Amino acid sequence: MRHSLVHILLLLLFATSLYAERITLRSGKQLTGTIIAQTDGVLLLQTTQGQRFQFPMEEVLNIEKDIQEAETDSTTNPEKTVRPVAFRIAVSGGPAAVSGEKCGGMTTAELQIGTRQIAGKDIFLGGSVGYAGAFLNPIAHFIPLQAVVAVPIPLEQTKKYGAEVNTSLGYAFATKGNKGGLTGSLAAGVRIALANQKALFAGATAQFIQTERERYTLIGNETYTHSVGTTVWLVGAKIIIQL
Repeated sequence: MRHSLVHILLLLLFATSLYAERITLRSGKQLTGTIIAQTDGVLLLQTTQGQRFQFPMEEVLNIEKDIQEAETDSTTNPEKTVRPVAFRIAVSGGPAAVSGEKCGGMTTAELQIGTRQIAGKDIFLGGSVGYAGAFLNPIAHFIPLQAVVAVPIPLEQTKKYGAEVNTSLGYAFATKGNKGGLTGSLAAGVRIALANQKALFAGATAQFIQTERERYTLIGNETYTHSVGTTVWLVGAKIIIQL
């Protein structure tokens, strides 16, 4: 009888060590272990490695029960669950101007591809290809190729809302009627963490594209054409969806 009780206790200990809970935070990070307490809007989790973490329930997106540890050893380390490659779609628009010309509007669209983890921090570093259309007089079209960096503040996103700064620099190829040149942008705004490590950014941006345009000068009864280097400026809003 005594041996039977010992066997039952051993089986119970083995079963409890084999299964655990997995919690997913709004930032996309995951932890696997045993929930020790869940009261007053606070969750206390002990990982399979013996570490204890405390989270407000508002940061917890999902709780999965009876997760087999053998299949989820990689989830005990939050850094390993973050996908190394990220895709971002960026759209911006607003008033644009060129020195000495009438103001107009400008819209841009980009596809950004890069890594979302630099030195263990939630920093995006990659490249982008896109389109920029300046609705001035005349209309100018560009295809920018840029290096992109996005830095959240603080560097480790643990809450649903946070600040983020985006910057880019590269070269814009121009279509007919213009020549390409240096291009860059700076954007600052709010970053919202979504489910499955997705994120949404919305903020203000300032962008520029250096170009060379043809201008016409009337001297007497003759019209002369000459090329002039100038810069197209955009100040407006920017939205980024991180997939």
